[in-house]
Amino acid sequence: MALVVITPWRDQAELLKVRNWLFPPNAGGQDRDLRRKACSQIQAWKLRGGIPHAVESTWYITDAILTDNVHVSSISALSKQACYCTVLCRFVTGLLDSEQDSKYKISMYDKAKELDLPASFVELRHEAIHGELPSLVVLRQAAERALRWLWNDYWRCLDDGGSSKIDETYLSNEMRDVLETHVAECTEFSKATKQRTEKLPAQKVTVTALKLVDLCKASKQALSCLIDTLVTGAMLIPSDTRYTREADPVRFEQNMDEWFVVWDQLLEELAEKQQDQFLKRLMNAMMAQLVTPQATPSPKNMLQKGVFAWLEHIYTSQTWQKAVKRSGPDDMTMMSACLQNPNNWTVPLASMIIQCSTYKQFQQRFGPLVTKAMQNSIVPEKGPQEQGKDVNTEAQDDFDGWQRTQRSWRSTPIGC
Repeated sequence: MALVVITPWRDQAELLKVRNWLFPPNAGGQDRDLRRKACSQIQAWKLRGGIPHAVESTWYITDAILTDNVHVSSISALSKQACYCTVLCRFVTGLLDSEQDSKYKISMYDKAKELDLPASFVELRHEAIHGELPSLVVLRQAAERALRWLWNDYWRCLDDGGSSKIDETYLSNEMRDVLETHVAECTEFSKATKQRTEKLPAQKVTVTALKLVDLCKASKQALSCLIDTLVTGAMLIPSDTRYTREADPVRFEQNMDEWFVVWDQLLEELAEKQQDQFLKRLMNAMMAQLVTPQATPSPKNMLQKGVFAWLEHIYTSQTWQKAVKRSGPDDMTMMSACLQNPNNWTVPLASMIIQCSTYKQFQQRFGPLVTKAMQNSIVPEKGPQEQGKDVNTEAQDDFDGWQRTQRSWRSTPIGC
């Protein structure tokens, strides 16, 4: 007797139709956004029961993203943070708990490793439940990565007659090959001209940009894959300082100047060809590296140091001004991320955004907040010569913000 499988959708075609609404094949086109319609359809399936966790999580995360994109003053930043945290925690907990054995339970980290779920999702869940709510920048990046994981783990595997999109691993490898070839061409050209600041001919840069644009058309998640390769994969950081704990400041600055020459043309081409997506998402991914709770915001973190150098270059360079105004993230979003997550990188970046802004009202509104944040911010780590005092003496004066009192302590009930 054949096994009867009851599903909340009418047939496979209806499931694939909703998949195309959630992940449109021509993501770069001008088609109408049907994600809200897809959420309504999945909500109807939910009433029938038997909906898979992957479909339900895709619905929740997509709905949270759509709610975040609605510019309504009545929706506060805290409400958006709570919404993102709820759906992401349900995604992680529901996925890992459903795969647990009732007899022999293992940790979430081990279960995530078995399912190829990045450990950062487990860390984010732990931070949202037991610590401070992660910032909106971190949560938005996590929501995009969650959708990409759900696509590769569930939606891409649906049988649709051979029209499945290209695998993400394949895309990442192809993109990295194109980017590494570009770096090699720039290196050979600078050696041939004996000038490290000499730019690669524009024709070659355009060919490379077109290859990447074609790869980005392969799937909706391809552009996120390119951003991850550039930022998280540290392609934008000089290779000789990419994995070191600390580098000579002068040497690092020289290396970054040479690296700007290598990447500026290509990134500007991509920003022009992907006008409404690339630059905004690139800068948001860079900001996420500076505010991420998984990494300690220390001046010795070379990835964060390189990312900060890139944001500084994009905001202050004349060549990037038009692109930032045309398709970069708005100053309000970046400023909010900086002030909500003050550290060694975000506070100086907030000051830089104030200086580069041409709107007096924006400067008047956030100027005092940035000044106060700079007064209360963490002082970057410096050597004894730069500080002008002995390290041991300073350690006695201040130990992680706590000071030893010489007076007798009198306990007082809280609130009195």
